[in-house]
Amino acid sequence: MIDSVTTRQGRLSGIATRSGTAFLGIPYAAPPVGDLRWRPPHDPLPWQGTRAAGRHSPVAMQYTPSPASLYHPGSPPQSEDCLTLNVWTGAGRGSERRPVMVWFHLGAFMFGSSACTTAPDGKLLFDGAALAAQGVVVVTVNYRLGRFGFLAHPGLSAESDHRASGNYGFMDQVAALRWVRDNIAGFGGDPDNVTIFGVSAGSASCSMHMASPLSKGLFHRAIAGSGAFMGPPSRSSGLFDKLLDLPSAEARGLQMSEALDAGDVAALRALPADVIMAAPIPMEAGSWYMEALGGHLGEGAADTNYPIVDGYALPDSPAAIIRADRHNDVPLLTGSTVDDCSGLPAIRSLADYRAYVRQDMGALADAALRAYPADDDREAARASGDLLADRVFGWQNWTWARLTARHGRQPVYYYDWLHAPPIPEGRYIESGFGAVHAAEIPYIFRNLDAYDWPWTAADARLSDRISAYWVNFARSGDPNGGDLPLWSRFEGSDGPAMRIGAEPAMGRPGRGERFAVLDAYYAGR
Repeated sequence: MIDSVTTRQGRLSGIATRSGTAFLGIPYAAPPVGDLRWRPPHDPLPWQGTRAAGRHSPVAMQYTPSPASLYHPGSPPQSEDCLTLNVWTGAGRGSERRPVMVWFHLGAFMFGSSACTTAPDGKLLFDGAALAAQGVVVVTVNYRLGRFGFLAHPGLSAESDHRASGNYGFMDQVAALRWVRDNIAGFGGDPDNVTIFGVSAGSASCSMHMASPLSKGLFHRAIAGSGAFMGPPSRSSGLFDKLLDLPSAEARGLQMSEALDAGDVAALRALPADVIMAAPIPMEAGSWYMEALGGHLGEGAADTNYPIVDGYALPDSPAAIIRADRHNDVPLLTGSTVDDCSGLPAIRSLADYRAYVRQDMGALADAALRAYPADDDREAARASGDLLADRVFGWQNWTWARLTARHGRQPVYYYDWLHAPPIPEGRYIESGFGAVHAAEIPYIFRNLDAYDWPWTAADARLSDRISAYWVNFARSGDPNGGDLPLWSRFEGSDGPAMRIGAEPAMGRPGRGERFAVLDAYYAGR
Protein backbone atom coordinates (compact mmCIF):
# COMPACT_ATOMS: atom_id res chain seq x y z
CA MET A 1 0.00 0.00 0.00
CA ILE A 2 1.28 3.47 -0.90
CA ASP A 3 1.82 5.51 2.28
CA SER A 4 4.33 8.07 1.02
CA VAL A 5 4.89 9.67 -2.38
CA THR A 6 7.54 11.88 -3.94
CA THR A 7 6.04 14.65 -6.07
CA ARG A 8 7.87 17.25 -8.16
CA GLN A 9 7.77 19.60 -5.17
CA GLY A 10 8.86 17.14 -2.48
CA ARG A 11 7.95 14.08 -0.47
CA LEU A 12 4.54 13.53 1.19
CA SER A 13 3.34 11.16 3.88
CA GLY A 14 -0.35 10.27 4.00
CA ILE A 15 -2.81 8.87 6.51
CA ALA A 16 -4.48 5.46 6.50
CA THR A 17 -8.13 5.20 5.45
CA ARG A 18 -10.60 2.32 5.37
CA SER A 19 -9.50 1.48 1.83
CA GLY A 20 -5.95 2.77 1.47
CA THR A 21 -4.27 6.11 2.02
CA ALA A 22 -5.35 9.75 1.89
CA PHE A 23 -3.02 12.67 1.20
CA LEU A 24 -4.64 15.93 2.29
CA GLY A 25 -3.81 19.60 1.80
CA ILE A 26 -1.27 19.16 -1.03
CA PRO A 27 -0.25 22.50 -2.61
CA TYR A 28 -0.73 22.48 -6.38
CA ALA A 29 0.09 26.18 -6.88
CA ALA A 30 1.88 28.96 -5.04
CA PRO A 31 -0.21 30.89 -2.50
CA PRO A 32 -2.09 33.60 -4.48
CA VAL A 33 -1.27 36.37 -2.00
CA GLY A 34 0.38 39.77 -2.23
CA ASP A 35 1.36 40.50 -5.82
CA LEU A 36 -0.06 37.11 -6.89
CA ARG A 37 -3.60 38.10 -5.88
CA TRP A 38 -5.74 38.21 -9.07
CA ARG A 39 -3.11 36.58 -11.23
CA PRO A 40 -3.12 33.16 -12.90
CA PRO A 41 -1.75 30.50 -10.55
CA HIS A 42 2.01 30.07 -10.31
CA ASP A 43 3.87 26.80 -9.82
CA PRO A 44 3.86 25.43 -6.26
CA LEU A 45 6.88 26.01 -4.07
CA PRO A 46 9.13 23.03 -3.24
CA TRP A 47 9.84 21.88 0.31
CA GLN A 48 12.59 20.01 2.09
CA GLY A 49 12.15 16.72 3.90
CA THR A 50 8.80 14.92 4.17
CA ARG A 51 5.64 16.99 4.37
CA ALA A 52 2.83 15.53 6.47
CA ALA A 53 -0.34 15.43 4.35
CA GLY A 54 -2.84 14.46 7.02
CA ARG A 55 -4.93 17.62 7.41
CA HIS A 56 -7.13 19.69 5.13
CA SER A 57 -5.88 23.17 4.38
CA PRO A 58 -7.86 26.38 4.98
CA VAL A 59 -10.62 26.95 2.44
CA ALA A 60 -10.91 29.84 0.00
CA MET A 61 -12.16 33.21 1.23
CA GLN A 62 -15.96 33.13 1.11
CA TYR A 63 -19.26 33.99 2.71
CA THR A 64 -20.83 31.21 4.75
CA PRO A 65 -24.32 30.01 3.76
CA SER A 66 -27.13 29.79 6.25
CA PRO A 67 -26.64 26.92 8.77
CA ALA A 68 -30.21 25.92 7.87
CA SER A 69 -29.13 25.12 4.32
CA LEU A 70 -28.23 21.64 3.18
CA TYR A 71 -25.24 23.23 1.45
CA HIS A 72 -23.69 24.75 4.57
CA PRO A 73 -19.99 23.79 4.37
CA GLY A 74 -19.23 23.94 8.07
CA SER A 75 -16.95 26.63 9.48
CA PRO A 76 -13.37 25.76 8.51
CA PRO A 77 -10.65 28.42 8.64
CA GLN A 78 -10.41 30.62 5.54
CA SER A 79 -7.36 31.99 3.79
CA GLU A 80 -6.24 33.30 0.43
CA ASP A 81 -3.57 30.60 0.73
CA CYS A 82 -6.01 27.87 -0.29
CA LEU A 83 -4.75 26.26 -3.50
CA THR A 84 -4.50 22.67 -2.35
CA LEU A 85 -5.94 19.32 -3.31
CA ASN A 86 -6.51 15.93 -1.69
CA VAL A 87 -5.83 12.44 -3.02
CA TRP A 88 -7.31 9.07 -2.01
CA THR A 89 -5.69 5.92 -3.32
CA GLY A 90 -5.89 2.22 -2.65
CA ALA A 91 -3.14 1.37 -5.10
CA GLY A 92 -0.14 -0.69 -4.12
CA ARG A 93 3.43 0.15 -4.93
CA GLY A 94 4.61 -0.77 -8.38
CA SER A 95 3.42 -0.14 -11.91
CA GLU A 96 -0.33 -0.12 -11.25
CA ARG A 97 -2.18 2.70 -13.03
CA ARG A 98 -5.75 3.31 -11.90
CA PRO A 99 -8.32 5.67 -13.46
CA VAL A 100 -8.32 9.11 -11.86
CA MET A 101 -11.46 11.04 -10.85
CA VAL A 102 -11.00 14.77 -10.17
CA TRP A 103 -13.85 16.43 -8.23
CA PHE A 104 -14.64 20.15 -8.47
CA HIS A 105 -16.89 21.17 -5.58
CA LEU A 106 -20.22 22.98 -5.72
CA GLY A 107 -21.11 26.36 -4.22
CA ALA A 108 -22.09 28.74 -7.07
CA PHE A 109 -18.40 29.74 -7.40
CA MET A 110 -19.02 31.73 -4.19
CA PHE A 111 -18.59 29.25 -1.32
CA GLY A 112 -17.73 25.64 -0.53
CA SER A 113 -14.54 23.62 -0.55
CA SER A 114 -13.12 20.16 -1.04
CA ALA A 115 -13.52 19.68 2.72
CA CYS A 116 -17.24 20.43 3.18
CA THR A 117 -18.63 18.70 6.25
CA THR A 118 -22.03 17.91 7.70
CA ALA A 119 -23.23 19.50 10.89
CA PRO A 120 -23.12 18.74 13.74
CA ASP A 121 -20.71 15.80 13.55
CA GLY A 122 -18.46 17.23 10.86
CA LYS A 123 -18.19 14.16 8.63
CA LEU A 124 -16.55 14.81 5.27
CA LEU A 125 -19.06 15.00 2.40
CA PHE A 126 -16.53 14.48 -0.39
CA ASP A 127 -14.52 11.71 1.27
CA GLY A 128 -12.97 9.81 -1.62
CA ALA A 129 -12.20 6.61 0.31
CA ALA A 130 -15.29 4.64 -0.77
CA LEU A 131 -14.82 5.52 -4.43
CA ALA A 132 -11.10 4.74 -4.22
CA ALA A 133 -12.01 1.30 -2.87
CA GLN A 134 -13.56 0.60 -6.28
CA GLY A 135 -10.22 0.85 -8.04
CA VAL A 136 -9.84 4.54 -8.85
CA VAL A 137 -7.70 7.38 -7.51
CA VAL A 138 -9.85 10.29 -6.29
CA VAL A 139 -8.71 13.92 -6.24
CA THR A 140 -10.71 16.81 -4.73
CA VAL A 141 -9.72 20.41 -5.41
CA ASN A 142 -9.91 23.80 -3.70
CA TYR A 143 -9.96 26.85 -5.98
CA ARG A 144 -10.39 30.61 -5.51
CA LEU A 145 -13.98 31.80 -5.18
CA GLY A 146 -16.08 34.92 -5.59
CA ARG A 147 -14.26 38.23 -5.73
CA PHE A 148 -10.86 36.60 -5.20
CA GLY A 149 -11.43 33.98 -7.89
CA PHE A 150 -13.42 35.78 -10.56
CA LEU A 151 -12.92 39.54 -10.30
CA ALA A 152 -12.53 41.25 -13.67
CA HIS A 153 -11.17 44.80 -13.78
CA PRO A 154 -9.76 47.01 -16.56
CA GLY A 155 -6.51 47.41 -14.65
CA LEU A 156 -6.11 43.66 -14.30
CA SER A 157 -6.84 43.16 -18.00
CA ALA A 158 -4.30 45.84 -18.95
CA GLU A 159 -1.48 44.14 -17.05
CA SER A 160 -2.31 40.69 -18.50
CA ASP A 161 -0.39 39.32 -21.48
CA HIS A 162 -3.77 38.15 -22.79
CA ARG A 163 -5.64 41.42 -22.12
CA ALA A 164 -8.09 39.47 -19.98
CA SER A 165 -9.03 39.24 -16.31
CA GLY A 166 -11.36 37.18 -14.16
CA ASN A 167 -11.57 33.37 -14.28
CA TYR A 168 -8.66 32.97 -11.86
CA GLY A 169 -10.57 30.29 -9.98
CA PHE A 170 -11.09 28.39 -13.22
CA MET A 171 -7.40 28.70 -14.04
CA ASP A 172 -6.73 27.26 -10.57
CA GLN A 173 -8.66 24.17 -11.65
CA VAL A 174 -6.55 23.96 -14.80
CA ALA A 175 -3.40 24.16 -12.66
CA ALA A 176 -4.75 21.32 -10.50
CA LEU A 177 -5.24 19.20 -13.62
CA ARG A 178 -1.66 19.95 -14.66
CA TRP A 179 -0.50 18.86 -11.22
CA VAL A 180 -2.46 15.62 -11.65
CA ARG A 181 -0.84 15.05 -15.05
CA ASP A 182 2.63 15.55 -13.59
CA ASN A 183 2.29 13.75 -10.24
CA ILE A 184 -0.62 11.32 -10.07
CA ALA A 185 1.38 8.31 -11.29
CA GLY A 186 3.17 8.30 -7.94
CA PHE A 187 -0.20 7.70 -6.25
CA GLY A 188 -1.02 4.78 -8.55
CA GLY A 189 -3.10 6.89 -10.93
CA ASP A 190 -3.08 6.96 -14.72
CA PRO A 191 -2.41 10.48 -16.06
CA ASP A 192 -3.78 9.36 -19.42
CA ASN A 193 -7.16 8.38 -17.93
CA VAL A 194 -8.50 11.37 -16.00
CA THR A 195 -12.21 12.04 -15.48
CA ILE A 196 -13.39 15.42 -14.21
CA PHE A 197 -16.67 15.38 -12.30
CA GLY A 198 -18.86 17.70 -10.32
CA VAL A 199 -22.33 18.88 -9.39
CA SER A 200 -23.70 22.44 -9.65
CA ALA A 201 -20.70 24.81 -9.90
CA GLY A 202 -18.50 21.73 -10.28
CA SER A 203 -20.65 20.62 -13.20
CA ALA A 204 -20.54 24.10 -14.76
CA SER A 205 -16.76 23.98 -14.32
CA CYS A 206 -16.71 20.79 -16.38
CA SER A 207 -18.62 22.56 -19.17
CA MET A 208 -15.93 25.23 -19.17
CA HIS A 209 -13.12 22.68 -19.27
CA MET A 210 -14.73 21.04 -22.30
CA ALA A 211 -14.67 24.46 -23.99
CA SER A 212 -11.35 25.89 -22.82
CA PRO A 213 -8.13 25.58 -24.84
CA LEU A 214 -6.24 25.69 -21.53
CA SER A 215 -7.71 22.31 -20.53
CA LYS A 216 -6.94 20.49 -23.76
CA GLY A 217 -5.37 17.08 -23.14
CA LEU A 218 -5.60 17.36 -19.34
CA PHE A 219 -8.72 15.17 -18.97
CA HIS A 220 -10.35 12.39 -20.94
CA ARG A 221 -13.98 12.16 -19.74
CA ALA A 222 -16.49 14.35 -17.88
CA ILE A 223 -19.39 13.61 -15.50
CA ALA A 224 -21.55 16.61 -14.68
CA GLY A 225 -24.84 17.15 -12.86
CA SER A 226 -27.05 20.25 -12.63
CA GLY A 227 -24.79 22.95 -13.97
CA ALA A 228 -23.49 24.19 -17.33
CA PHE A 229 -23.07 27.45 -19.19
CA MET A 230 -24.99 27.00 -22.43
CA GLY A 231 -26.53 30.47 -22.74
CA PRO A 232 -24.92 33.17 -24.90
CA PRO A 233 -22.50 35.73 -23.45
CA SER A 234 -24.40 38.63 -21.97
CA ARG A 235 -24.08 42.07 -20.45
CA SER A 236 -26.54 40.96 -17.77
CA SER A 237 -26.27 37.88 -15.55
CA GLY A 238 -29.97 37.88 -14.67
CA LEU A 239 -30.71 34.37 -13.44
CA PHE A 240 -27.08 33.19 -13.36
CA ASP A 241 -27.98 31.31 -16.56
CA LYS A 242 -25.61 33.26 -18.80
CA LEU A 243 -21.94 34.17 -18.64
CA LEU A 244 -21.06 37.85 -18.55
CA ASP A 245 -18.87 39.25 -21.30
CA LEU A 246 -15.55 40.82 -20.29
CA PRO A 247 -16.53 44.53 -20.56
CA SER A 248 -19.60 44.00 -18.37
CA ALA A 249 -17.59 42.06 -15.80
CA GLU A 250 -14.89 44.76 -15.80
CA ALA A 251 -17.56 47.38 -15.14
CA ARG A 252 -18.65 45.45 -12.06
CA GLY A 253 -15.05 45.24 -10.93
CA LEU A 254 -14.79 49.01 -11.20
CA GLN A 255 -17.89 49.32 -9.03
CA MET A 256 -16.22 47.26 -6.34
CA SER A 257 -12.92 49.16 -6.48
CA GLU A 258 -14.81 52.47 -6.27
CA ALA A 259 -16.73 51.19 -3.25
CA LEU A 260 -13.39 50.36 -1.64
CA ASP A 261 -11.89 53.72 -2.64
CA ALA A 262 -9.06 51.85 -4.37
CA GLY A 263 -7.77 53.97 -7.22
CA ASP A 264 -5.82 51.26 -9.02
CA VAL A 265 -4.95 47.57 -8.98
CA ALA A 266 -1.97 48.13 -6.68
CA ALA A 267 -4.27 49.71 -4.11
CA LEU A 268 -6.70 46.79 -4.42
CA ARG A 269 -3.90 44.29 -3.86
CA ALA A 270 -2.76 46.18 -0.77
CA LEU A 271 -6.14 45.84 0.95
CA PRO A 272 -6.62 43.15 3.61
CA ALA A 273 -8.75 40.22 2.49
CA ASP A 274 -11.48 40.91 5.05
CA VAL A 275 -11.87 44.47 3.76
CA ILE A 276 -12.38 43.17 0.24
CA MET A 277 -14.91 40.64 1.50
CA ALA A 278 -16.86 43.44 3.18
CA ALA A 279 -17.20 45.53 0.00
CA PRO A 280 -20.82 46.14 -1.06
CA ILE A 281 -22.13 43.73 -3.68
CA PRO A 282 -23.38 45.24 -6.96
CA MET A 283 -26.59 43.33 -7.66
CA GLU A 284 -28.74 43.74 -10.73
CA ALA A 285 -32.14 45.27 -10.10
CA GLY A 286 -34.91 42.75 -10.55
CA SER A 287 -32.63 39.72 -10.33
CA TRP A 288 -35.08 37.63 -8.33
CA TYR A 289 -32.90 34.54 -8.59
CA MET A 290 -29.92 36.29 -7.03
CA GLU A 291 -32.15 37.85 -4.38
CA ALA A 292 -33.67 34.45 -3.60
CA LEU A 293 -30.23 32.85 -3.49
CA GLY A 294 -29.04 35.50 -1.05
CA GLY A 295 -32.05 35.02 1.20
CA HIS A 296 -31.68 31.25 1.09
CA LEU A 297 -27.95 30.83 1.53
CA GLY A 298 -27.03 33.79 3.67
CA GLU A 299 -25.03 37.00 3.51
CA GLY A 300 -22.96 37.40 0.37
CA ALA A 301 -24.47 34.46 -1.50
CA ALA A 302 -25.46 36.81 -4.30
CA ASP A 303 -21.87 37.90 -5.00
CA THR A 304 -21.75 38.64 -8.71
CA ASN A 305 -18.13 37.62 -9.32
CA TYR A 306 -18.19 34.31 -11.16
CA PRO A 307 -16.94 32.86 -14.48
CA ILE A 308 -17.03 35.04 -17.57
CA VAL A 309 -16.25 34.89 -21.28
CA ASP A 310 -12.84 36.53 -21.03
CA GLY A 311 -11.48 35.76 -24.51
CA TYR A 312 -8.60 33.71 -23.12
CA ALA A 313 -9.47 30.94 -20.67
CA LEU A 314 -12.93 30.93 -22.23
CA PRO A 315 -12.83 32.40 -25.76
CA ASP A 316 -16.61 32.21 -26.21
CA SER A 317 -19.61 30.60 -24.55
CA PRO A 318 -19.22 26.81 -24.24
CA ALA A 319 -22.27 26.33 -26.47
CA ALA A 320 -20.75 28.42 -29.26
CA ILE A 321 -17.46 26.56 -28.96
CA ILE A 322 -19.22 23.18 -29.19
CA ARG A 323 -21.27 24.34 -32.20
CA ALA A 324 -18.03 25.37 -33.91
CA ASP A 325 -16.54 21.91 -33.24
CA ARG A 326 -13.72 23.50 -31.22
CA HIS A 327 -14.47 21.80 -27.91
CA ASN A 328 -12.42 19.17 -26.08
CA ASP A 329 -14.30 16.17 -27.43
CA VAL A 330 -14.44 13.54 -24.68
CA PRO A 331 -17.14 11.12 -23.48
CA LEU A 332 -19.78 12.95 -21.43
CA LEU A 333 -22.24 11.76 -18.78
CA THR A 334 -24.60 14.52 -17.70
CA GLY A 335 -28.07 15.28 -16.35
CA SER A 336 -29.88 17.05 -13.52
CA THR A 337 -32.16 16.54 -10.56
CA VAL A 338 -35.80 17.24 -11.39
CA ASP A 339 -36.43 19.43 -8.32
CA ASP A 340 -33.24 21.48 -8.44
CA CYS A 341 -34.75 24.71 -7.08
CA SER A 342 -37.76 23.37 -5.21
CA GLY A 343 -36.34 24.43 -1.85
CA LEU A 344 -35.26 27.87 -2.96
CA PRO A 345 -37.58 30.71 -1.93
CA ALA A 346 -38.66 32.26 -5.20
CA ILE A 347 -41.82 34.10 -6.24
CA ARG A 348 -44.56 33.48 -3.68
CA SER A 349 -47.74 34.98 -5.18
CA LEU A 350 -49.64 34.09 -8.33
CA ALA A 351 -49.85 37.72 -9.40
CA ASP A 352 -46.10 38.25 -9.04
CA TYR A 353 -45.39 35.01 -10.90
CA ARG A 354 -47.55 35.90 -13.89
CA ALA A 355 -46.17 39.43 -13.97
CA TYR A 356 -42.59 38.15 -13.92
CA VAL A 357 -43.21 35.63 -16.71
CA ARG A 358 -44.87 38.23 -18.92
CA GLN A 359 -42.08 40.72 -18.33
CA ASP A 360 -39.19 38.29 -18.79
CA MET A 361 -40.49 35.84 -21.39
CA GLY A 362 -42.10 38.42 -23.68
CA ALA A 363 -43.83 36.82 -26.66
CA LEU A 364 -43.23 33.39 -25.12
CA ALA A 365 -45.13 34.24 -21.93
CA ASP A 366 -48.30 32.32 -22.83
CA ALA A 367 -46.29 29.24 -23.80
CA ALA A 368 -44.29 29.51 -20.59
CA LEU A 369 -47.42 29.78 -18.44
CA ARG A 370 -48.80 26.66 -20.13
CA ALA A 371 -45.53 24.77 -19.58
CA TYR A 372 -45.24 26.02 -15.98
CA PRO A 373 -48.91 26.32 -14.93
CA ALA A 374 -50.15 27.85 -11.68
CA ASP A 375 -53.64 28.75 -10.44
CA ASP A 376 -52.90 29.86 -6.87
CA ASP A 377 -50.05 31.14 -4.72
CA ARG A 378 -48.86 27.68 -3.71
CA GLU A 379 -48.70 26.51 -7.33
CA ALA A 380 -46.99 29.77 -8.29
CA ALA A 381 -44.20 29.09 -5.80
CA ARG A 382 -43.71 25.63 -7.27
CA ALA A 383 -43.96 26.80 -10.89
CA SER A 384 -41.48 29.62 -10.36
CA GLY A 385 -39.10 27.13 -8.75
CA ASP A 386 -39.46 24.79 -11.74
CA LEU A 387 -38.84 27.63 -14.19
CA LEU A 388 -35.83 28.74 -12.20
CA ALA A 389 -34.46 25.19 -12.00
CA ASP A 390 -34.84 24.62 -15.73
CA ARG A 391 -33.20 27.88 -16.70
CA VAL A 392 -30.28 27.64 -14.31
CA PHE A 393 -29.75 23.86 -14.33
CA GLY A 394 -31.99 21.46 -16.24
CA TRP A 395 -32.07 23.14 -19.65
CA GLN A 396 -28.34 23.87 -19.42
CA ASN A 397 -27.30 20.23 -19.03
CA TRP A 398 -29.97 19.06 -21.48
CA THR A 399 -28.62 21.46 -24.10
CA TRP A 400 -25.04 20.45 -23.34
CA ALA A 401 -25.93 16.81 -23.94
CA ARG A 402 -27.74 17.58 -27.20
CA LEU A 403 -24.99 19.79 -28.59
CA THR A 404 -22.24 17.34 -27.66
CA ALA A 405 -24.15 14.40 -29.18
CA ARG A 406 -24.66 16.41 -32.38
CA HIS A 407 -21.19 17.91 -32.78
CA GLY A 408 -18.93 15.41 -31.04
CA ARG A 409 -17.66 11.97 -31.93
CA GLN A 410 -17.59 10.59 -28.39
CA PRO A 411 -20.50 8.91 -26.55
CA VAL A 412 -22.94 10.91 -24.43
CA TYR A 413 -25.05 9.49 -21.58
CA TYR A 414 -27.90 11.46 -20.02
CA TYR A 415 -29.94 11.16 -16.82
CA ASP A 416 -32.95 12.63 -15.04
CA TRP A 417 -32.52 12.23 -11.26
CA LEU A 418 -35.94 11.49 -9.72
CA HIS A 419 -35.04 9.90 -6.39
CA ALA A 420 -35.64 12.04 -3.30
CA PRO A 421 -33.11 11.47 -0.50
CA PRO A 422 -34.68 11.04 2.96
CA ILE A 423 -33.87 14.52 4.26
CA PRO A 424 -35.41 14.80 7.75
CA GLU A 425 -38.44 17.06 7.79
CA GLY A 426 -37.70 20.50 9.17
CA ARG A 427 -33.93 20.03 9.51
CA TYR A 428 -32.98 22.00 6.42
CA ILE A 429 -34.57 24.62 4.23
CA GLU A 430 -34.70 21.95 1.52
CA SER A 431 -36.56 19.37 3.63
CA GLY A 432 -39.57 17.82 1.92
CA PHE A 433 -38.84 19.15 -1.56
CA GLY A 434 -38.12 15.98 -3.52
CA ALA A 435 -35.09 15.37 -5.72
CA VAL A 436 -33.40 18.58 -4.57
CA HIS A 437 -30.28 20.21 -5.91
CA ALA A 438 -27.19 18.04 -5.41
CA ALA A 439 -29.26 15.04 -4.27
CA GLU A 440 -26.82 12.78 -6.15
CA ILE A 441 -23.75 13.55 -4.08
CA PRO A 442 -24.08 11.08 -1.17
CA TYR A 443 -24.96 8.32 -3.65
CA ILE A 444 -22.02 9.07 -5.94
CA PHE A 445 -19.46 9.09 -3.12
CA ARG A 446 -21.10 6.14 -1.30
CA ASN A 447 -21.00 8.34 1.78
CA LEU A 448 -24.53 7.87 3.07
CA ASP A 449 -23.16 7.51 6.58
CA ALA A 450 -21.82 11.08 6.43
CA TYR A 451 -25.43 12.29 6.67
CA ASP A 452 -27.55 11.59 9.74
CA TRP A 453 -30.62 10.76 7.67
CA PRO A 454 -32.99 7.76 7.81
CA TRP A 455 -31.46 5.86 4.90
CA THR A 456 -33.13 2.70 3.67
CA ALA A 457 -31.87 -0.46 2.04
CA ALA A 458 -33.13 0.99 -1.25
CA ASP A 459 -30.91 4.04 -0.77
CA ALA A 460 -27.88 1.84 -0.09
CA ARG A 461 -28.60 -0.24 -3.19
CA LEU A 462 -29.00 2.89 -5.31
CA SER A 463 -25.72 4.29 -3.99
CA ASP A 464 -23.93 1.07 -4.93
CA ARG A 465 -25.32 1.33 -8.45
CA ILE A 466 -24.68 5.02 -8.97
CA SER A 467 -21.10 4.89 -7.75
CA ALA A 468 -20.54 1.83 -9.96
CA TYR A 469 -21.92 3.67 -13.00
CA TRP A 470 -19.64 6.65 -12.28
CA VAL A 471 -16.55 4.48 -11.74
CA ASN A 472 -17.25 2.39 -14.85
CA PHE A 473 -17.54 5.56 -16.90
CA ALA A 474 -14.27 6.86 -15.46
CA ARG A 475 -12.61 3.59 -16.35
CA SER A 476 -13.78 3.25 -19.96
CA GLY A 477 -16.17 6.01 -21.01
CA ASP A 478 -19.11 3.58 -20.69
CA PRO A 479 -21.13 3.40 -17.44
CA ASN A 480 -22.31 -0.15 -18.07
CA GLY A 481 -20.92 -3.29 -16.51
CA GLY A 482 -21.78 -6.28 -14.36
CA ASP A 483 -25.45 -6.62 -13.44
CA LEU A 484 -26.24 -2.91 -13.62
CA PRO A 485 -29.39 -1.93 -15.55
CA LEU A 486 -28.37 -1.09 -19.13
CA TRP A 487 -27.66 2.59 -19.72
CA SER A 488 -28.08 3.36 -23.43
CA ARG A 489 -26.26 6.16 -25.23
CA PHE A 490 -28.03 9.48 -25.62
CA GLU A 491 -28.85 10.24 -29.24
CA GLY A 492 -30.60 13.62 -29.09
CA SER A 493 -33.85 15.31 -28.06
CA ASP A 494 -35.74 12.02 -27.97
CA GLY A 495 -33.20 10.53 -25.60
CA PRO A 496 -32.98 8.00 -24.29
CA ALA A 497 -32.34 8.99 -20.68
CA MET A 498 -31.58 7.02 -17.56
CA ARG A 499 -34.47 7.83 -15.22
CA ILE A 500 -32.85 7.49 -11.80
CA GLY A 501 -35.48 6.61 -9.25
CA ALA A 502 -35.04 3.99 -6.56
CA GLU A 503 -34.71 1.55 -9.48
CA PRO A 504 -32.88 3.17 -12.43
CA ALA A 505 -34.50 2.49 -15.81
CA MET A 506 -34.21 3.84 -19.34
CA GLY A 507 -36.99 6.03 -20.70
CA ARG A 508 -37.78 9.21 -22.56
CA PRO A 509 -36.33 12.38 -21.04
CA GLY A 510 -38.79 14.38 -18.98
CA ARG A 511 -39.52 18.11 -19.11
CA GLY A 512 -39.59 18.17 -22.93
CA GLU A 513 -42.38 20.75 -23.26
CA ARG A 514 -40.71 23.01 -20.73
CA PHE A 515 -37.32 22.76 -22.39
CA ALA A 516 -38.88 23.53 -25.80
CA VAL A 517 -40.08 26.88 -24.47
CA LEU A 518 -36.58 27.63 -23.21
CA ASP A 519 -35.07 26.61 -26.56
CA ALA A 520 -37.13 29.36 -28.16
CA TYR A 521 -36.30 31.80 -25.37
CA TYR A 522 -32.53 31.40 -25.63
CA ALA A 523 -32.59 31.31 -29.43
CA GLY A 524 -33.87 34.88 -29.29
CA ARG A 525 -31.25 36.22 -26.85
